[in-house]
Amino acid sequence: MVELLVTTSILAVLGAVLFPVFKSAIDSAKRVNCLTNFRQISAAMMMYEADYDEAVPPVNYEMVDVTGRGNDRTWVQTLLPYVGNFGPFTCPADTGRTDPPTATESPEVVGDPWATYYNASLRSNLGYNYLYFSPLVKYPGTDWRPIPIRNSQISNPANTLAFIDSVYDRTEAGYPYGGGSWVVVPPCRYLRGSRNTADTFRLEGTVAYFGFQPVGWHPESSLSWLVYGGAWPWHKGKFTVAFADGHVKSVSLGQLIDGCDFLPEWRGPITSLEDYIWDITR
Repeated sequence: MVELLVTTSILAVLGAVLFPVFKSAIDSAKRVNCLTNFRQISAAMMMYEADYDEAVPPVNYEMVDVTGRGNDRTWVQTLLPYVGNFGPFTCPADTGRTDPPTATESPEVVGDPWATYYNASLRSNLGYNYLYFSPLVKYPGTDWRPIPIRNSQISNPANTLAFIDSVYDRTEAGYPYGGGSWVVVPPCRYLRGSRNTADTFRLEGTVAYFGFQPVGWHPESSLSWLVYGGAWPWHKGKFTVAFADGHVKSVSLGQLIDGCDFLPEWRGPITSLEDYIWDITR
């Protein structure tokens, strides 16, 4: 009996010592897997750009019009043929994703082979920096349409965020659920100058922005997924980021808001384009 108690005590001590080690190893493996996924998507984006005269993927291909007609598809579906399967669009550390995505999740888009994985694509764990890369706009009297940039318009690709870890939604208690989001929004928008304030989105005319009310980040509120504009730190407080030149790394929250005096709802100005990794120009 004494030997059994001693053995049980030893096993308990070993479990207490080794469990954090095992958990750390698992977390590290998930982070490496996520980095690999981001590299694969970045390579797919570069192949797409090579095929389409340097144009980046449109955030959405064809928006549904006011009558409900249309065969919308996302940038995820556009890159899917270059990737080969949907797996790299999901994060292994995403604890809020319940069921694996399937190709039959698109009943609202019928008769279009590009509709495969439409619903699943909206919950990709890679959020697209679309307001700089491919803003989705609506001018008076028109339908929504994307305006994708060309890679040559990005002045510093090695320091410009293209994709980032994302989240679909979160509970009132702050827990993520539902997977990811195919788009994210930046923490700041307006550039503070010596004489005036410039809008870094650089879109002329009367423009509405699809899908984001209220706008910007809301880290201290209960406004669902917009806590970090749709981005989410799945890896011990770090965000996986793919840059426009194809390299990938983990960044901190501080690095995401570097170069801007952050305030919710895009009220804080960008103070340094050299340090601000969201804008495509410098």
